[in-house]
Amino acid sequence: MEEKNYKYDAFISYRHCDLDKFVAENIHKTLENYELPKNLKEKLNIEGRTFKRIFRDQEELPLSSNLEDPILEALNDSKYLIVICSPRLKDSLWCKKEIQTFKKIRGRKNIICVLIEGEPSDSFPEEVLTDEVEKTLKNGKVKKEKILIEPLAADVRGNNKKEVLKKIKEEKLRLAAAMYNLDYDDLKQRHKLRRQKRILMTSIVVATACLLFTLYTSIMLIKISNQQKILKLHQALTLSSKSESYLKKDNRYDAIKSSYQALTKFNGVKMPYTSNAEYALVESLGVYDVGSSYKSVSQIKTKGVASLVKSSPNGKYAAVYDESEEITLFDAKTLKVIGKYETSLDENKFSFVGNEIFSYINKKGSISLIDIKTKKITEIKGNYTSLQGSKTGEYLTYIDNKNLYIHNIKENKVITTIKSKDPYIKDIFYSEDNNYVFAATSEVNFNINKEEYVLIHVIETKTGKEINSVLLNAGYVTGLLTKGNNAYILLNRTIGQSFNMLAVSYNFIDNDINWTVTKEGKWGKFINKSYPENTNNIVLAYHDTVDVLNADTGNEVSSFVTKSAIINLYSYYDNETYLVFLSNGSVNYINMEYNKSVEYKGRYELNLPEYKTVTLAKDGFLLIPTNENRIILYEARTNKDIKKTNKKIEFNNDYSVKYSDYDKLKNKYNMKNKSLVDKMFYNDKKDLLFVNYTNEDIAIYDVKTKTLLKKLTGVGKTEKYIGKDKYNRMYIGDISDSYILNENYECVGHIKGLRKVDKDKLFISNNSSIYEVKVYTLNDILKEAENYLK
Repeated sequence: MEEKNYKYDAFISYRHCDLDKFVAENIHKTLENYELPKNLKEKLNIEGRTFKRIFRDQEELPLSSNLEDPILEALNDSKYLIVICSPRLKDSLWCKKEIQTFKKIRGRKNIICVLIEGEPSDSFPEEVLTDEVEKTLKNGKVKKEKILIEPLAADVRGNNKKEVLKKIKEEKLRLAAAMYNLDYDDLKQRHKLRRQKRILMTSIVVATACLLFTLYTSIMLIKISNQQKILKLHQALTLSSKSESYLKKDNRYDAIKSSYQALTKFNGVKMPYTSNAEYALVESLGVYDVGSSYKSVSQIKTKGVASLVKSSPNGKYAAVYDESEEITLFDAKTLKVIGKYETSLDENKFSFVGNEIFSYINKKGSISLIDIKTKKITEIKGNYTSLQGSKTGEYLTYIDNKNLYIHNIKENKVITTIKSKDPYIKDIFYSEDNNYVFAATSEVNFNINKEEYVLIHVIETKTGKEINSVLLNAGYVTGLLTKGNNAYILLNRTIGQSFNMLAVSYNFIDNDINWTVTKEGKWGKFINKSYPENTNNIVLAYHDTVDVLNADTGNEVSSFVTKSAIINLYSYYDNETYLVFLSNGSVNYINMEYNKSVEYKGRYELNLPEYKTVTLAKDGFLLIPTNENRIILYEARTNKDIKKTNKKIEFNNDYSVKYSDYDKLKNKYNMKNKSLVDKMFYNDKKDLLFVNYTNEDIAIYDVKTKTLLKKLTGVGKTEKYIGKDKYNRMYIGDISDSYILNENYECVGHIKGLRKVDKDKLFISNNSSIYEVKVYTLNDILKEAENYLK
C-alpha cells in the first residue's frame, strides 16, 4: 500500500513554559535545517529538503475561536509526534489530549519523546510509557491490559540553556534516524564520513585559494608598499609643515615635537627622512642661536582665556590670571607650575609681596599668603576687595571697601587700620623706597554728568600714619610712581560721553601740586620715568602715543606716535631709552639722545597677530596673546654649548661672479627668468654655480655640464659661499642669514650671523662678539629634541 503524503514531517507538542518553549523552538529550527547524506536521500527517494515542514502551534495555528479543529487537522497531517517532556508536561490537559489523539490516528510507534528536565518516570506522560493489549483468559473472555513500553527518546538535559542547545545539535541525528527508520549508529558514521569529506574538499579549495591569494597579495603588497611609502612621505612633509606653522604661532614645544616625529616615528610608524623636517627641527630647537633675538621659548596653557600677568620684582616668578577666574603661579624661567588658585574677576586681587611671597584674595574674600619655596599657606580672614604687596616683601596693604590695612608680613600683624567715610578705590601704590603707601577714596557717584574727584591718601608705611592727602579731579587712578618727594600720578576721568587724561606732579611731603597736564579725548594707560642721573623726564602712554614730559615743569619734551596700540613700556637704567611693546608684536626703541623712535626689526620675533599684555621675566618677557588661553615666554636665548671666543675670524675668499659676466652666464647656462637674477657666486672649487633670484629662489648649476642640479624655492637672500664642513654640507648666505645645504643640495638649516665654517665648528657673530659652536648632525639635533621634549 502506498504511504500517505503528509503535510508535516512532525508535530511538536510542548508545554508553553520558558525551557519547554526554548527546546521546542530550537528542535524546530534544527530539524528544518538538517540534511541527510546525499546517498541516503537518493536511497530513500527524498527530493528537496530532508524535513520540509514541522508543526508547532505558535508557528502554524491560525487565529480561530475554536482551537481544536486546526490542531486535529495538523495532528492528522503529521507523520510523527515529537513530545517535549518535562515534569510540567503532565499538568497540561491540552498536551495530553494531543498525545492521545495522535496515538489513535497514527499509533504509538510514531511518537518520539525528548527529555529536557527531570527523570523519565517524572517527565514522560503515561500515554507514551504504556500501551493496551488484548489478552484472552482461560475462560475465553478477552481482557484489555496496560503494558509498559520503552518509548523512542532523545535526551537533551543540561545545566543551562547553552548546554541544552549543544545537546539538541548532538541529538538531531537520533531524531532523524527515528523518523526515517534508520540505524542511529550507521547514520552517525555516515555523518562523520560526510564531515571528513567536506573538510577535505574545503582544505583543497582553501589551499587553492591560498595559492591564488598569495600570488595576488604579492602583487598587491608591492603596490601597497609603494603607496605606504608615498603616504609616509606625505605624513612626514605634513608634520614638517605643521612644525613651521607652530613656530609661526610661537608654539615652540609643538613645533619641536612635530618635526621630531617627522624624523622618527608618528603614531608608531617610522617616518622617511625629509630635508624639510630636519630644517624645521634645527629652526625650532634654535641650536645655532647666540641670543641675537628674542624668541618664544616655552608656554603655559591656562584654563580660560589669559587676561593678566604679574611678575615678582626680580622677575623670577610670575602669576597669570585667566577668565575662568583661576590664577596660575609659575617659575618665570622654567615655566614650571607652582600652584593654581581660584579668585574673582579683578586684577587687583593678586600681588607678589617681595620675591618669595604670593598673595591673592580667594573666593571667600579672605587673603591667602603663599610662601613660594615651602608652599606654606597663611590665611588672613575677612572680606577684602584689593591688595598690593611691597617690593621689599615687608608689607602687604589691603582694602575692604572703607577700611585700609597695612600688614607687616615679617611680624604677621596689622600695623594700622585707616577708616574712610568714602569707599577706597582698588588701586594701591608704594613709593619707590616702599616707605609710603598711596591709596585713593572716592565719593559714590551715580550721575555720569557730575564731576569726579578722588582723594589720594599718603600713608607712612612703617607707622601707618596718614601724613597728607590731595583731592584730584578724576575718577580713575591708572598709575603712580615716585622720584624723591614727588609722586607722578596718571589719572583718567569721564564726564558724560567725553573723557580725558590727567597727569599730576605732587610733592607728597610738602602737600603741594607742582603741575598738572590734561589731554582731552585721551585715556592714559602707562606711566614711567627716566633713570639715568643726568635725566629728569616722565613718560606717558596713551592708545598709540608716547609723550615725554619734563618732570620738573610738565612741559612736553617729545611725542611719538606708534603703528599699533601700546601694551606696556619700560625704561632702561643706563641710558634714556624706552622700550615700547605694541599689540601687533612690534617693539619700538625710543632713544632720547637722538630723539627718535625706531622699530628694532629682527630683535624681537613676536609672530602672533595681536598681543594683550606683557611683563618682565628674569631673562626675557612674558606676553599674553589676545583671546588665547596661554602665556608665552620670550628670551634672547643662547645655546648652552655656544662659547664666546676671542679668536680672530679670517673671512673666506670672495667667490662672487663679476656683474659684467652676468649676461654671458645667463645665456651660457640657458637660465630661466633671467630678469629676476640678483646674485651669482661659485663654491670654493668653482665646480658649482649658485644663482640667487629676487624672489629668494636659489638655483644650483654644475659648472662642467651647465645643467641645473637643484632649485630651492623661497629660501632667502644669498650672495656668497661661506664654506663646507667635514660632513660635506655647504653654507651659503649673506651677512645676516645663512643656510645649510646637505649633499643633495637640500636646505636643512638656517643660521643668523654666520661668519666662518671650520670643519666641525662654526663661528657666529652677534653685537661685535664672536661665538664658537659645533656643527650639529642629524643625530645631534634628534638628541637635543629628545631632551627638550622630556
